[in-house]
Amino acid sequence: MEKQDYFLLVDTAVLAGEIMLKSGAETHRVEDTIYRILKLSHFEKCEVLVVTAGIMVTLEDWRIDTISMLRRVGDKTTNLGNITEVNDISRKLCSGELDLKQAFHLLKHMEPKSYADIWVYTCMIVAAAGFTILLGGTFLESMFAALNGIYLVCSMIFNKKYKVNVFVTNMVVSFLMAFSTSVFSAVLGAEIEIERVIAGSVMMLLPGVAITNAIRDTLHSDYMAGSAKIVEAFVIAASVGVGIGAGLSVGAVIFGR
Repeated sequence: MEKQDYFLLVDTAVLAGEIMLKSGAETHRVEDTIYRILKLSHFEKCEVLVVTAGIMVTLEDWRIDTISMLRRVGDKTTNLGNITEVNDISRKLCSGELDLKQAFHLLKHMEPKSYADIWVYTCMIVAAAGFTILLGGTFLESMFAALNGIYLVCSMIFNKKYKVNVFVTNMVVSFLMAFSTSVFSAVLGAEIEIERVIAGSVMMLLPGVAITNAIRDTLHSDYMAGSAKIVEAFVIAASVGVGIGAGLSVGAVIFGR
């Protein structure tokens, strides 16, 4: 490799890690992918540190000056399609099926794997109704949960445009869900169970992926990333709990239930 190729190698490795981290991959998986790419340099020392907020890499060898890069990673989502595609590109690069420039080009121009917004929003509403039924709810209760799912859809549309803090968004959505369920209960009396409707409605807000990744990172001895994700999960759960508590309290004051 020429000297400029080593810089391209670092850029490729960090870009691959950034896409994976933004797509919800565990930090140990991101570190492993970056390390495998960096080892193509055959340098004496390849160091990788991935945390939930960023990526740090260093290449060190007597042949050239030390190369270091720090990349901060911001907004994250869950996109298993992106993770799979980056894994495929990195493995082809390491096996020699792709050269460095081809791999960088594929990563740079990779189209995000996603469904149309209308399908995502529809599935959220249907999922709210489905979770309520799984929890023992009636058809009527599932319909009210589906109506509550509209709040979540509205929050996602609003968040895309204004980038509101996740804690605030979850709290407001949970409040509206709980308060609306109190209204439904007050109008219909004993025909619906508030607990089942609320539980089904907020199920998609719960930090299942964050908790799973926290456990996986912890089991791989990555305690810093695991602890950070546990705190993230706690903050999300706390925001949902505060919103539900506030919504039920306001409903109790207004309707005396």
